[in-house]
Amino acid sequence: MIHKTKNRHHKFLLLLIVIAIAIIAFIRPEFLKTVFFESNFSDIFMLLAYLPGFFILVGLIEVWLPESFIQKHLGKHSGLKGALYAFFIGAAIPGPFYLAFPMAAMLWKKGVSKFNLSLFVGAWSCLKFGEEIFELQFLGLRFLLLRVFLTVPFIVLMSFIMKKVHFEKSEN
Repeated sequence: MIHKTKNRHHKFLLLLIVIAIAIIAFIRPEFLKTVFFESNFSDIFMLLAYLPGFFILVGLIEVWLPESFIQKHLGKHSGLKGALYAFFIGAAIPGPFYLAFPMAAMLWKKGVSKFNLSLFVGAWSCLKFGEEIFELQFLGLRFLLLRVFLTVPFIVLMSFIMKKVHFEKSEN
């Protein structure tokens, strides 16, 4: 019951923020224009263009992929195949690291194992196939291979540790 109330408060707070921005845009559009153009444009672009689409995608995945499918392929009994799926999905999805958390929360609620969830978040944060191309171009093959070969074992080690740590799923 407490979690539902807390979740309701977060949704209400978000609604208030959106209403406040809409009121400011209506009353003083020049203020929003100044904020938009004098701040870091990439952050504003991320908030206005990338984030809504990503949250829609997470919602669609949550609705379209049944819990049984996710548990079969990424759950406790998915084995090495599930670990590889989690790792490669995390490394393949583009976007900044803070977008990994809504996706991870959705997967966690659907029954992904702690080990696979840690692999997913670790791969998302440390290995990005799209970004590796730029790393290769600017820092060279030797640097890329060394970093990858040093990074992957730590992601796997972290995942084994997370598997052993006891924590409960959040109801939010």
